[in-house]
Amino acid sequence: MLRTELLFCSVGIMLLTASSVCRADVTEVRFAGSLSQSADGEDLILREFEALLLHSNGGSFFHVLDDEREGCPWPESFGQLSGTGTAGPHLQYEYDGNSYSIALPPLVMNLPQDVAEGATWTVGTWAFEATDTDTEGGQQFWKLAATERRGRRQSLKVLADNHTLLSGTLDVFMGQGDRFELTLKQVASNPLPPAAAERVQQLQTQLLALQRDLKRRTGSQIADLSPRQIEAAAAKIDQLTVLAKDTPLQEAVLRIRRNVERQQLRLGKAMNRQDELLSKPAPGFSLELVTGGRLESDSLAGKTVVLHFWKYAEKPLSEPYGQVGYLEFLYNKRKAENVQVVGIAMNPALQQTESSRSAKRTARKLIEFMNLSYPVGYDDGSLLRAFGDPRDSDGKLPLWVVITPAGKIAHYHGGFYEVDQRYGLKELDDVLGQ
Repeated sequence: MLRTELLFCSVGIMLLTASSVCRADVTEVRFAGSLSQSADGEDLILREFEALLLHSNGGSFFHVLDDEREGCPWPESFGQLSGTGTAGPHLQYEYDGNSYSIALPPLVMNLPQDVAEGATWTVGTWAFEATDTDTEGGQQFWKLAATERRGRRQSLKVLADNHTLLSGTLDVFMGQGDRFELTLKQVASNPLPPAAAERVQQLQTQLLALQRDLKRRTGSQIADLSPRQIEAAAAKIDQLTVLAKDTPLQEAVLRIRRNVERQQLRLGKAMNRQDELLSKPAPGFSLELVTGGRLESDSLAGKTVVLHFWKYAEKPLSEPYGQVGYLEFLYNKRKAENVQVVGIAMNPALQQTESSRSAKRTARKLIEFMNLSYPVGYDDGSLLRAFGDPRDSDGKLPLWVVITPAGKIAHYHGGFYEVDQRYGLKELDDVLGQ
């Protein structure tokens, strides 16, 4: 005789037989958001975005549709919500020369079991208070006020039945304490048809597996992928596209596909440039050092030379700092083997008489801050043009060039390296080891 059991799923309570299992029920919740700043009495919208939450008995999966070119890199735009519902979903916004990661209000709140008006609790650095209850569209919600020790505030409306965010506003500070406001509002909530729900859960599993395969640093703001990461994403994109068709994650996968195709094109151009330069004589150079004096390429004859083209400016300065910390570590490891690292500052202010002095000063502050022991110089930009500016082919600085003791070009790499947890800039280190 079949025994009836009461099984609890994340989207409700289902009465099933003992031989049944909790179905892959998935509820799609969509949010619309904006980042704004008050100016002259008016709210200026700086960024509009969307957020997607997929509830299932296996947990909650999120995806943030930020600005496709300038926003959060796609490997960090999705993930599984943590138990508290406060980590993960975020925007990436460039302000005053720095890139900021802006956490969204919690899409799902873990309300205390005994929540009542006046109840207080903490989540991370935030102190919450349940101030009142109300209804909207026939749904009861809690009004929550939250403060953080640095002075930021949140005002949230959270549904009483499933603890999902109904709407919220959040203080954001960037630059020199400039205040912004982030708003987020639930615009739709619908259960998915069984077939779509099953494919969505398969897709979530595949996306999270790809995320792990990329081995990106937690909180990374680097948009470009390494050749290995591009290959890993390209190998799975067709399968992801088939699974995503006519599901809420279709746009997410289309964005991944477009980005991977752009990155393959960028990588192809960089590889073509390296092939053009490989084993060719490196151009000579004469650099004025930011600490005083000059550095002539002739003085480096017989050495393996690593040229590192980057801005070398104290402000704005944001992680990963041009990877100069890893480069300094590598230099200390290899300099006994006749290796010389040379930084080339690509700060345009160094090339202008009226701003050169202050630009040198900010470069010296960076050198002191990062404790760099290798020389940093600059010229009029002709050396970068001689090698080929990666920015001319949709790439980015830094640019890394390795020159053999015989004066031949052995390596050309535009953008950041993938960092190995044990060895740092392993790809560059392997080149020097050869």
